[in-house]
Amino acid sequence: MDRNPKDSRQRYTKESLYASFLELLDEKAVSDITVIEICERAGVSRKTFYKYYSDQFALLMGMQNDLFEDYRDLISAEEPDIFRIAPTLINWAGRNRVLVKAIFANRGEGNFIDRMCDDLFSIYRESWEAANPTMDPQNVEALFYFVVSGLVGLVRHWLFDRPEWTVEEVTTRAFALMQLANPNR
Repeated sequence: MDRNPKDSRQRYTKESLYASFLELLDEKAVSDITVIEICERAGVSRKTFYKYYSDQFALLMGMQNDLFEDYRDLISAEEPDIFRIAPTLINWAGRNRVLVKAIFANRGEGNFIDRMCDDLFSIYRESWEAANPTMDPQNVEALFYFVVSGLVGLVRHWLFDRPEWTVEEVTTRAFALMQLANPNR
């Protein structure tokens, strides 16, 4: 529902709330942001804010849900190959840098990263099992989460510790590291 409200006033209000919240997330942690700050930047009343969200964490969850839908749209056309999807996901994280960084920092209920990893495994399970026919399914699952967690860790490291790296540099590093994990590639 959050993604594309049909009513133009609702859409404008939510876009304003999202934009002001993103600006604030770029400056400080979600726990340090107040509803009043969001409303003042968005130019909406607190009553309007509370019509849609209970607090700043609910707004983050709404934005997180929209981002998850965007991620699903993005990968729906991709082949089940971690080497092909990694650059796509890194570019996507780069385009959504502020929100993804806030999601990494807020590991609360409905964690986006865990949700995304589980979703990727459900999509790619068969191809990973086919690529590793001598491994039992539990080891294939463990290998998948090991590789994807490393990719997530690299993106987190980039966003928090190496913001000067470009998307291309992160993609190159990810590909080189995945090559180390699978030298036959």
